Amino acid sequence: MASRTLLGRRPVQNALAVAIAATLLAVVLAPDTSPSIWDWMRIILIGVFGTGAVLLFALAQAKDVDDLDRQHRLIIAGAMVAFAIALNLTFTLGSTLVFSIGITVVALLAERGGVLRSQRLGVAILIAAVPFWVWSALQAWTWELLLLIPLAAIAVITDGHMRSATASTPEPDSMLSQRAHRLGAWAGILGSALIVMVAGLLTDASNGMAAIGAVGAIAGVALEAGAPGASKVSSRMPMAIVDLALAWIALCWIVSL
Repeated sequence: MASRTLLGRRPVQNALAVAIAATLLAVVLAPDTSPSIWDWMRIILIGVFGTGAVLLFALAQAKDVDDLDRQHRLIIAGAMVAFAIALNLTFTLGSTLVFSIGITVVALLAERGGVLRSQRLGVAILIAAVPFWVWSALQAWTWELLLLIPLAAIAVITDGHMRSATASTPEPDSMLSQRAHRLGAWAGILGSALIVMVAGLLTDASNGMAAIGAVGAIAGVALEAGAPGASKVSSRMPMAIVDLALAWIALCWIVSL
């Protein structure tokens, strides 16, 4: 019952959807690899056991859970993590290290309620970490993937600006107006596009895909600025456009590799 309640929360559902989509795309887009059925099975099992462990760990942090039930959940979560790490070792040591660090960070967020209260941070971590893990497992690692780290950091800041810009009431202690926050969100999107463009020119990445990512980002800014509901503080459209633009930039960069 508790797990069903947790899965019924929108932030958890969004995080799971992002994790599944990022994993599938990372496997499909991994360069110079042809994943076997065994590779797919191991990746899916690792994802299932890792997700289950995080959910059980989050449930164990609930205040209304008695000590015995909390202990049982933590033991099962630990066993699931151990099994996931053992499966990771059948790939590479690098993928095991990436998975271990990633699940530790997510567990720390769950302990502090971050999975529920700071959805954008959890999603950014997933988008940046999943390709690292999958490509390391499939031995398709390339150093250009490191660009996902600053892109994820900018995405968190940009998302925060747009949330402040579309808040129903302005933050009393904020030094910026809602209009300034909106401009900050646009600057974050355009800055991410510029980073991808410059990185494409300086590396062996496909400049065509980097350019498509930049054009999509510019289109996202224009769409957010001219959307009918963009001026309504209660509208969810600005947030959706910003999130899609940032995800598009990251996806185009991965494809360019």
